[in-house]
Amino acid sequence: MKKIVFISHITEEKDLALFVKDFIGKAFLGLIEVFVSSDEHSITLGQKWLNNITDSLKNCSVEIVLCSPKSIIRPWINFEAGAGWIRDIPVIPLCHSGMEPSKLPLPLNLLQAAKANEISSMKLLLPVLAQAIGSNIPQYDFSDFIISVNDFEKKYTFWSECNKSFGEIDKFNKKIIPALKTGKDIQIQLTEVDIRFFESIIPFLKANNILDFDRIGGVIMTPSGTFYGCNITRMSGIDTVFKDANFIY
Repeated sequence: MKKIVFISHITEEKDLALFVKDFIGKAFLGLIEVFVSSDEHSITLGQKWLNNITDSLKNCSVEIVLCSPKSIIRPWINFEAGAGWIRDIPVIPLCHSGMEPSKLPLPLNLLQAAKANEISSMKLLLPVLAQAIGSNIPQYDFSDFIISVNDFEKKYTFWSECNKSFGEIDKFNKKIIPALKTGKDIQIQLTEVDIRFFESIIPFLKANNILDFDRIGGVIMTPSGTFYGCNITRMSGIDTVFKDANFIY
């Protein structure tokens, strides 16, 4: 029977889990069975999903836990990691998308973690996996793997930050996003506090060619306060963002 490596992950990080599965398969020439709960090759049609996960957790020799700022707060990830901990098998947190080993919460920070986007760190997985099957440590070129991880992280963190920024805009004024979707730039009167709010979120949106923001001059004094003329300007990438299925507003 092949030794099993169990990859614990949340659904949104399926692609990264499959990258790790592919690397293990290639590095160890298919001698290790890799279980990925979201992979149709790990759980076939008609099989009971939870039973398969339970059986794989009972029988795996190594567990790799994909750790991002999003995944570590999910109860299921911590449940699966705990199952490996109780069995006293190697449990390896694999950090990505902004998560650092030093920032892992208890009990994950008690484990020796690796970083998915660093070759030197990924090489530390090879001895652990080799020991599990009693093989020599293979030589493996991680270059393509790191490129895939970097591409995944860029897309994954982009949509998280993008939706967060537009969520703040939506809370500020629910008319802004619908107006931007019609293709219009927006002229708006804002207080100094409002301007500081937009200046705090605009750097990310401007850097990704989505939105720009600037004062256009003009001051209005009212009993409610002082208001300044400002522009919220569409940039060339905004329509691509609006049309993408990952955009939630």
